[in-house]
Amino acid sequence: MLATQLADRMGLGRKEVSDLFFGAVLADMGMVGLAEDAWENAVPELPPEIRSRVELHPIRSAEHVAGIPHLEGLAPLVRHHHEWWDGSGYPDGLRGAEIPIGAQILRLSDTVAAVTQDRPHRATLRPDEVLEVVEAGAGREFGPEVADAYASLHRSGDIPGFEPTAFRHSIARAAEHVLPEAVSPLSSNQLLSILANLVDAKDPCTAGHSRRVALLTVAVAGQFGLDGYMKSTLWAGGYLHDVGKLRVPLRVLTKEGRLTDEEFAQVRRHPGDGARILEAIPSLRHLTAGVRYHHERWDGRGYPEGLSGDHIPLAAQIMSVCDAYDAMTSKRAYRGRRTHSGAMEEIERNLGTHFSPRAGDAFLALPKPLFEAVRSQRPEDTDRSTRHAPAPAPFRTPRPVPRPRLRLRV
Repeated sequence: MLATQLADRMGLGRKEVSDLFFGAVLADMGMVGLAEDAWENAVPELPPEIRSRVELHPIRSAEHVAGIPHLEGLAPLVRHHHEWWDGSGYPDGLRGAEIPIGAQILRLSDTVAAVTQDRPHRATLRPDEVLEVVEAGAGREFGPEVADAYASLHRSGDIPGFEPTAFRHSIARAAEHVLPEAVSPLSSNQLLSILANLVDAKDPCTAGHSRRVALLTVAVAGQFGLDGYMKSTLWAGGYLHDVGKLRVPLRVLTKEGRLTDEEFAQVRRHPGDGARILEAIPSLRHLTAGVRYHHERWDGRGYPEGLSGDHIPLAAQIMSVCDAYDAMTSKRAYRGRRTHSGAMEEIERNLGTHFSPRAGDAFLALPKPLFEAVRSQRPEDTDRSTRHAPAPAPFRTPRPVPRPRLRLRV
């Protein structure tokens, strides 16, 4: 909100202001999974190793933005929002007018937003103290013109706060100038890939897990003879079943030893958190049942609600066995991976207790070549160039991976 206010004050055009709005919203998406230890143990100055990681986030953000249809052009703006006027910023060391004016505005707005929020190592700055920070940084961190615009807003009392309704209106206004009149729906591989990439960024050890679960769930749906809508729901739900892990600390996801009770409680919250995320997106609300209940057990000993038997939605029954297979046959920080046959034996042994007998039988009937094709997408089994291969079928009309059918373990 501050960035758009500054852009208005500086006389930027409506399209530039709208680009800046979306650029500001997306600028830090590259921070996902990058340096959580720094935020949990905040200190006045970051250690060199952590700072080197933090300095990667504009590059990662730009890569993510470049993959968002209609917003690809914002990637340079996002990449340069940590460049400093004197050339000491990152990632490219741009100086002065080399820095796009939008990125200059984002730099100042980012700093002001940071110092006006509480941090464990310092108190929130008062408005007059914020102005002192901006004036001291003019010609060094901030472009002089942008610093003058902020001082002008400060003197006139026009520094905006955050108000959710105003923010939603700003999104709608900005979209009018950024998005084309006819926007193809993102309820397809595009949206799923954007979200799945963020989940993968959270925990690189599980990269590709969501894609593989999606492939397996569609194959099991084929065994059941389910219709296209159900296959589509399982395809998208498989991609997004772990989106709630974005709220689980990385130190917990990658811990090598046994989890404490508190840590396990954080992990157990991820299905509900994921369902709440999807409930906020109208076109994805139909996926919430599978996502919310994919860790329920047939015997009622699962979570989050302890559902049992056919009280568990069919989508979640299918997702549970596919999720378990891929988890068992993938390497984790805290253990090695099982063989395909070992994972299949574990699933068979737990039919009627952990897994739905029907879903488990359908999974066990999948042909072995399908499992080999799915396993070939694991990071530890492929080179980097194939780790993020695009999904082979669109969200609305997923093709159940070529016959033969799949067989997998989560």
